[in-house]
Amino acid sequence: MLTLGLSNMRDAAAALVQDGRIVAAAEEERFVRIKHVSALPIHAIRYCLNEAGLRLCELDAVAVPWKYWEIGTRARLAVSAMVRSPQLFREKGRRSVERLRQEWWELACLRRKLSGQIDGTPCPPVTFLDHHMCHAASAFLVSPFERAAVLVVDGASESHSTMMAIADRQQIHAIGRTPLPHSLGQFYAAMTAFLGLKPDHDEYIVMGLAAYGEPRYAETIRRYILRLVPDGTFTLNTTLLDFHLARAGIFVPGLVSLLGTPRLPDEEVGPRHRDLAASVQLVLEEVLLALARALRMKTKADHLCLAGGVAYNCVANSRLWREAGFREVYIPPAAGDSGAAMGAALWHTFRRGAMTQRPVMTAAYWGPQFSEADCLTALQRAGLQSQRFADAELCGQVARELANGKLVFWFQGRMEWGPRALGNRSLLADPRRDDSRALINAKVKQRELFRPFAPSVLAEEAGAYFDAPASSPFMMVTVAAKPSAKGIIPAVVHVDGSARVQTVDRHANPLFHQLLQAFARRTGVPVLLNTSFNVQEPIVCSPDDAVRCFQRTEVDWLVLGNLLVANPAASRLR
Repeated sequence: MLTLGLSNMRDAAAALVQDGRIVAAAEEERFVRIKHVSALPIHAIRYCLNEAGLRLCELDAVAVPWKYWEIGTRARLAVSAMVRSPQLFREKGRRSVERLRQEWWELACLRRKLSGQIDGTPCPPVTFLDHHMCHAASAFLVSPFERAAVLVVDGASESHSTMMAIADRQQIHAIGRTPLPHSLGQFYAAMTAFLGLKPDHDEYIVMGLAAYGEPRYAETIRRYILRLVPDGTFTLNTTLLDFHLARAGIFVPGLVSLLGTPRLPDEEVGPRHRDLAASVQLVLEEVLLALARALRMKTKADHLCLAGGVAYNCVANSRLWREAGFREVYIPPAAGDSGAAMGAALWHTFRRGAMTQRPVMTAAYWGPQFSEADCLTALQRAGLQSQRFADAELCGQVARELANGKLVFWFQGRMEWGPRALGNRSLLADPRRDDSRALINAKVKQRELFRPFAPSVLAEEAGAYFDAPASSPFMMVTVAAKPSAKGIIPAVVHVDGSARVQTVDRHANPLFHQLLQAFARRTGVPVLLNTSFNVQEPIVCSPDDAVRCFQRTEVDWLVLGNLLVANPAASRLR
């Protein structure tokens, strides 16, 4: 059975599944070069079909992770908002009209639109599925577990914000949901806006900033804004903190009296902002931990699958891993709404009894790949020269340059699925150099100095440097760096002693594993600083994207497959 899953909401994406086997998956932002784009994912769909050599009419089904017509709860909330605040009603109404005109209208006319915009052939039947069940499927159906508890936490589904479930080979069964407007995702997004950052976009900045502060406002938040309920669930006081008003930069006087004035976007980050970030992060962790423990008690399961946008909070994930009582935790690489597109394809296949294969997802390389001819053409267009090396020699050359303090853009194979660069679209640096972070921020990223960079480590050597789980291939948890390692790899250890680690397995990514081995032979350290190949844009997709990004920076080297390219601008500075 061939099923195409797609989402046209924020982080639009498409994924193709055949009998449960993942064929292809990609986010639309990588093609249109707009971060977190909401759109019908035409480019991602075309890629998935091309990867399989299919036309639209050859699919058996299209699955969408959204029952767009189930808006009763949202309508009731809008009406109650009108009673409470005309401002709030205006903001909720404006956003609803936007979605009605774009996303919901696209879904209502989906078969006709796909047929007309993809290849002109008839679109197969479309199935609209429960959003949180698709999130659950995106995690459990590719996990290594036969039975697991599933926790889905995001901003909002059709009418809920969290779902607890139990899953096995026969079913995924929801056992509890939290209704809107009570939402951990919206709480964190609203506080992101309060801190002068962009909600639904900059939450990871709040998470990084939290390590620099003290949770002085945590008790105030627990008492007045986000309250735990004895059964392990929570309530959000939306009269004080409303996500829709926060998106518009509107905060009620009661909230300001509790937390102080909101930070302006161009205002310097001060001690109060750091303490607020620490407080928001701590309370989020506490509520998530309470939810997970309650789920453990209800299900008696030994394993946990986690999905939804809040599952990108790797600091909170690490507490669940350590403290919730589960033996193992699995989080897919695309835990947010892009992952729900894959979840829709998997869930539809599973419900139809057509899942004859259930592979465990241990790698995230489901996007486009390009030939050496494609890479050479991109370089020729840009007037850049390259030198070709075999794999072993390439890794040796790159390891030498990295050990000498040079920065390297590393472009290989199929693009990663999800928001993390995992060794195929990466910027690499020497983690031993304390100045690597400043160098990257000066030459490439131009981002806040308090944001940490992640380490990639040989899976077989991870235990010598990090208190890490047996496998962390997707950078979805933070772990403590071993005391002996902190002075060796300072560039990838955060101020609180943690690191968002990627363990690199020789089978999942042989060439990246080989590069880490080459660096270890030269330096004695099997770790590289790994951040995304981009500059304030989506991660690069094609060789042309890679070359354009390379030319906008002072990064010393670009690797496209087996081609090594020097940066003329950077070489003049050496």
